[in-house]
Amino acid sequence: MEIEHRTLEITDIEVRETDGQHHIVALVAPWNATYDAGSYVERFGKSVFDKSIQERGRNIPLMHGHDRENMPIGKSASWEKDQIGLIADFEMAPTERAREALELAKNGYVSGFSVGFVPVRNDEAKHDGRRHVTRVEAKLDHVALLTAPTAPAYGDAQLISARAFNPDDETLVPRLARWRHLLDAETR
Repeated sequence: MEIEHRTLEITDIEVRETDGQHHIVALVAPWNATYDAGSYVERFGKSVFDKSIQERGRNIPLMHGHDRENMPIGKSASWEKDQIGLIADFEMAPTERAREALELAKNGYVSGFSVGFVPVRNDEAKHDGRRHVTRVEAKLDHVALLTAPTAPAYGDAQLISARAFNPDDETLVPRLARWRHLLDAETR
C-alpha cells in the first residue's frame, strides 16, 4: 500500500530550554478541518489513528521531511486527543540532524508537519455533488517536520512548542504548553 501525506500548517511556536531533553509538540490531526484533494474532500475522524497509537504509540517516528532513506530525527513520546484534534509530543533524537531541525522550528523556518498514513477504513458521502471522505481508521506510519514551502492540507494544525524540559516532569510541561496555546487561541 502506498503511504499518503497530509501537510499541516504551523502558526505558533513556544520554546523552552531546561535540562537538555528536547521536544516538539504539535497538533498533527485537527478534527474539524477539511482537505480538498481535488476529486474528493477529506476529513480525519476522531479515532483515525487510535489503533496505530495503541500498538506503537511511543515508537512512531518523526522524520525530517518524508525522507525514509535517513534515520528519524525523533520519536513520539505521548499522544493526547482533545476537542481540537490529536496532539503529539515528539522527543528529539540526540543527533546533529535533530538539533538542526529543532533550531529551524524554534526560529520559524519550519512550514509544517505532514502525517504519513495508509488508509484502512473510510466513511464516504456526497455533499453538494462532491465526494466527502472521512478517514475512520488509518495506519500512522510517521510524522514529518517540513522545512520547504508547501501548501498545507490542514491549515488548522500547528506546532505548539519546541522545547527542552525536565525529564522528571513528563506530564506537566507538555500540558502547560498545550493549555497555554488553547487559552491564546480563545483570546484571538
